[in-house]
Amino acid sequence: MAYLLTTRGLVAQSAPGGGGGGDSEVLLAVGHARVPSKVFHATRDISVWLPDGAPAGAARYPVLVFPDAEEKGEFRSALANIQFLIDRGLIPPLMVLGVPYFSNRTHELTPAATGSSLQAWPDAGGADQTIQFIVDELLPWADAHYPTAPTRILAGHSFGALFALHAMIRRPAVFRVVIAMSPPMGWNDGAFNREAAASLASDSTHTRTLFVASGGLDIPIVQSTPAFAARLTALLDSMPTRRLTFEFRLYPRDPHDMTPLPGLVDGLRMAFASLVVPIDSVLDQLSSRPSQDSAEILATVQGLESRRAAAASALGVPALFPEDPLNQLGFYSLDAKHPGLAVALLRENRDRYPYSSNAHESLGEALIAMGDTLGAVDEFRAAIAIANGELRTTRSIITRTRQRAIAAAALAQLRAVHRT
Repeated sequence: MAYLLTTRGLVAQSAPGGGGGGDSEVLLAVGHARVPSKVFHATRDISVWLPDGAPAGAARYPVLVFPDAEEKGEFRSALANIQFLIDRGLIPPLMVLGVPYFSNRTHELTPAATGSSLQAWPDAGGADQTIQFIVDELLPWADAHYPTAPTRILAGHSFGALFALHAMIRRPAVFRVVIAMSPPMGWNDGAFNREAAASLASDSTHTRTLFVASGGLDIPIVQSTPAFAARLTALLDSMPTRRLTFEFRLYPRDPHDMTPLPGLVDGLRMAFASLVVPIDSVLDQLSSRPSQDSAEILATVQGLESRRAAAASALGVPALFPEDPLNQLGFYSLDAKHPGLAVALLRENRDRYPYSSNAHESLGEALIAMGDTLGAVDEFRAAIAIANGELRTTRSIITRTRQRAIAAAALAQLRAVHRT
């Protein structure tokens, strides 16, 4: 397959001579919006991206703001990796707003400069104007035009990372998660380093998450950013109460321009780690017990849902328990000879995900085990109808393969029912 970029997004297209009649599949579709700004006395061009796979009208998205969206390679990589993490259930579906600089990147992303920073970048110092645009104009615009959740994330690289930390200090109530990749923490001869660490550590009001990354070949940041991390960690450890969750990651083999690739992935995974349901380890623990009591399985499910709900509440994201772990727990109950519990869990899953062909097919299998043939037939037919609908509309090879498999399983179950 050959890849090219179109105005619609990144698409996969059959290579010349490879057949397929020139069919293409959009891999990354990015919209553009014109957002009026009184702060800049202009209209700003903003990239808007929504993830695949969420039913229309059902999802509310945390909003990730990404400065430096004019750097297309970095922005495309960020979107692809965010979709990858969403698909694996490691982060919730996010909306991304890409903010390219307006006229002068250095000015728009940097705090006021002094000393050697002022000598090197005499046009620095416009970050507060950009913060005002993002917080007071762009985010309210997004809330008015899209189904957003209240959680805000700010991720930046280099001067964008310096900007993200500055915004975290200036507007502490806005960004729940900040990911700063290779921030130049020697800014203002180290004064910003010291001031940022003291401000973030002493904030006892706002619950926030900060992930900072730099590369081992990130000259000269290789010294200033780890020093900031050590200073902030020591200050946090000295505080009687701390509201900031902080992690620093050093990538020894990476230069400055490579840290966004691992940094964004690791930062998002760190920020949303509490939402992940550790289903493999849970099933291993259940399987290792000598007895398979239905009350114990149900208590495990309730404990997982309670922890997930608490984590979602703390992060301000939707609390809906993910489909796959509950599906696996339902089948575990079936294998453990508790078909009644399996039906209860899988029916709950079907009700939460009514447009999932897999949820219907799984419930049908549990109903067969309970002897409810009529109910099972309804679920298998629903699974086939939903799968066929997906096959008519999707161009994703992965989705088509999955839906064909689910439809085939449901059809095999129907045939087995009719033979009995």
